[in-house]
Amino acid sequence: MIRRYTILFHPYKNKSKPAFASLKFSGYLCNLNNVDNNMIKFHDVKTTDRELIQRYTLCGDRMNCDLSFANIISWRFLYNTQIAEVDGFLVFRFYTGHHLAYMAPVWKCKWDEGMRERFAAVVRQMRDDAIILGHPFLMLGVCSYMTKILEETFPDTFYIKPDRDHFDYIYTREKLATLSGKKLQGKRNHCNKFRKSFPNYEYRPLTKDMIPECIAVEESWRAVTKEDTDESEELSEELRSMTRVFDLWDEIGALGGTIWVDGKLIAFTFGCPITNMVFDVCVEKADTAYEGAFSIINQEFAQHLPEQYEYMNREEDLGIEGLRYAKLSYKPDILLEKNVIMEKYPLAQEETQEEIKEETIALWRDTFHDVEPFIQLYFSRVFKPEYNVICQVDQHTVAALQTLPYTMKYYSEEVRTAYISGVSVREEYRKQNMGNNLMSQAHFRLYHKDIVFATLIPAEEWLYDWYARCGYTRNITCTPGPKEIDKMDFKTFDEWQRKKDCVLLHDEEGLEIIKEDNRLTLTLNPTEQQETKDIPAMIRVINAEKALELYAQRHPERTENIRVYDDSDIPMNNTYFQIKRGHVVRTNRPLPNTRSLTIAELADYIFKDDSLEMNLMLN
Repeated sequence: MIRRYTILFHPYKNKSKPAFASLKFSGYLCNLNNVDNNMIKFHDVKTTDRELIQRYTLCGDRMNCDLSFANIISWRFLYNTQIAEVDGFLVFRFYTGHHLAYMAPVWKCKWDEGMRERFAAVVRQMRDDAIILGHPFLMLGVCSYMTKILEETFPDTFYIKPDRDHFDYIYTREKLATLSGKKLQGKRNHCNKFRKSFPNYEYRPLTKDMIPECIAVEESWRAVTKEDTDESEELSEELRSMTRVFDLWDEIGALGGTIWVDGKLIAFTFGCPITNMVFDVCVEKADTAYEGAFSIINQEFAQHLPEQYEYMNREEDLGIEGLRYAKLSYKPDILLEKNVIMEKYPLAQEETQEEIKEETIALWRDTFHDVEPFIQLYFSRVFKPEYNVICQVDQHTVAALQTLPYTMKYYSEEVRTAYISGVSVREEYRKQNMGNNLMSQAHFRLYHKDIVFATLIPAEEWLYDWYARCGYTRNITCTPGPKEIDKMDFKTFDEWQRKKDCVLLHDEEGLEIIKEDNRLTLTLNPTEQQETKDIPAMIRVINAEKALELYAQRHPERTENIRVYDDSDIPMNNTYFQIKRGHVVRTNRPLPNTRSLTIAELADYIFKDDSLEMNLMLN
């Protein structure tokens, strides 16, 4: 059941007025066509979506294990899975590693050629959705008969590559139940030997009251397995997924079986329907002290599975040699080929960077109406292409922001931080949810750059609430800088700023830019006074583990289990953390007596005893 996929403000004298945008991601330049108000409206998948999802899957002919409701729900913690209905198709969106990805659209019941045009239209909308979110389009688990449609509809657009490690192994239920034939003689022998060794064994359907015993078997199996694997991250994720199914047993509608010897549970399995004819086997575990336990639970479950299920999908081998050998040894009736669909031409060309910069400058002018000397200062000395996050429509930049790097002094530690600057969008594109998309992708990008916190200063009062919905809290203040800053050398200024416990640090180049900005201000507005009051700013946790590590080091006396949840921008943060003796241990294993916190509540938790500051942020 291990299901990891591997694929590869502006600042200026109270004039900054962030509008909203989408983005260029990690060197990708995405061109969006036909943007309108009908963008796909995704929502986080929930157990209450079971009826909706199975309305599409159960009567269909898609045999992918990815469409088992148990898998969809139990792996949401890793993939941050979302769904939407689009023109009679069901669309799934999720994250794999650093990348946004999609499953091929799911249709109700059987495929017919009349659906081809609608299928292609939905794929176009999915591709536009990916571009809005700043990612080259990636679709996983695409069965081979769909690839021809994609090649014909989108010529010279996608790479289509079979993903052998994620092919599904599908067997007839009768084959696994009877193990008949010469090729499966060895499997029959294993089962017969088990029956002779343990003639009083019992098969029982898996019920909720047996779950504690199932967990004990899994722990016994893990104790043996981790000798070889050192309890890999994948095994930890599998445990969390399995626990999720057990916690939601009735809501998911799973079916399972168990083997008992002398009143002790020694093996169990469970799964969930993919279609009305195909059953997905999600988990199979056994106590290895009982030879043949895996073989017997496999056969007995197949014998007791309702006869409506003609096929059993035993999922992928993930390229693991022993797992592949074991699955092939049962002689699959279908080796379901699944493909990766990836953009051919996603990368921004170097020669376009100057054009992108000029269009970003024009967008800045239209949005903020700053004086030209300041714009030239910002884009000659602050702006860098690698900070810039953009969205293009018809190959023209219509939205942008910059993520400016800063170091935060947090008592004795120095922490990588980003300052969100220049959020802007052309007016005709502002009512299309691009603001949420922009912030989401900026956060995701910053996480993979090892940034721990993001900060910003809302330009208007109403934006505090909007940024709060993006995970930001008012745990940092923009305070006045030192008097006569223009006369300070960097050493003197650095001594001043480092006397503070928690503050964003300016480097020497940053100080010179501040001085130049002050000179511009005095030239243009000789009577303007330096800001002398505090301004509420905002901060967001980008990397929960590293943020909690700072907290733990600061509070070595604290012992507590934390669960972070509902960070839809950075799903990697949604897990369990144990704080103990000044250190943090991250785990996918559910911890007892946890304090559950959203990503915003986590910032409140970490900074409740701190006074964080920033200053001289050109606002």
